Amino acid sequence: MREKTLFGKISTLTLSLMLALPLWGQMRTSFKVGLNAARIDGPSEMDADGNALETWRNVMGFHIGLGFGYALTDAFGLRGELVYSRRGGKYTFDGPSYRIFRHSAGDIEAQGDSRYFINLQNVYFDLPLLAYAQWKNFEFSAGIYGGLLVQSIGEGSLIFSGGRTVPLGNPVADLEFNLRHNYRKDKVGGGDFNERVIAQVDGRLVVLPKTMGAYFDHPEGSAKLYQSLDYGLIGGISYYMSRSLFLGVRFQYGLADITREAGDLAKAQTNNGQQVFRDDHDRNLLWQFSVGFGF
Repeated sequence: MREKTLFGKISTLTLSLMLALPLWGQMRTSFKVGLNAARIDGPSEMDADGNALETWRNVMGFHIGLGFGYALTDAFGLRGELVYSRRGGKYTFDGPSYRIFRHSAGDIEAQGDSRYFINLQNVYFDLPLLAYAQWKNFEFSAGIYGGLLVQSIGEGSLIFSGGRTVPLGNPVADLEFNLRHNYRKDKVGGGDFNERVIAQVDGRLVVLPKTMGAYFDHPEGSAKLYQSLDYGLIGGISYYMSRSLFLGVRFQYGLADITREAGDLAKAQTNNGQQVFRDDHDRNLLWQFSVGFGF
């Protein structure tokens, strides 16, 4: 609720700035496009020896933005922007893990090793509000932003190996799955059963989808993983090659916890056979590289 309130305040302030600034001074509009280098930063699950099991690496995306700036003096001003921004990260989990195999007679928990790879893409509409200062051909800017998540998808793979679980008819193979996640729309237990994996678990046959949805392993009552709102700090520098054409680089540091505890399922451990959720803080980190025009 506090995040929604903060985003609402940022949105109102940004839109008010865009509408009211013509009364203050000289308005200048800008348009920019460019590349994003993004990842998610947060604590990792650990194995019994204290080694990290999870890693996040940068994923490339893009952004398109429209800005409205006002020069309060020859050197200082304010700017509000509306930016479509595609970001996320490349996620890997590799190490000791578990799987809950559900069937008509009950659940079986099997210990083993898992390797997850997920290429995550989260799309936001960002509303930055910045103050800027100009020196010669350089412009320095800093401020805050609020972001609204409009799409959240991930694709990847999962390999699970465990002494008690094997594919039907192949006692030495691992269980292999495709991951196709829509974090805003997928349902608990969802997957594509058009192609199936039949596993032997303690001699019992369990039918699984070859392609798993975002919440296939989650218990009933789980929440969606990613929060709708993001917010944080921004700092950047631009170089004007002419009065209109500029190149810019910006760093965006998220302050919001972008994952919900009730949707962030632990992969490494259970609690007496019960799945557990993680109460941690995951944030967005983003570098933006832009080319733009002011007019």
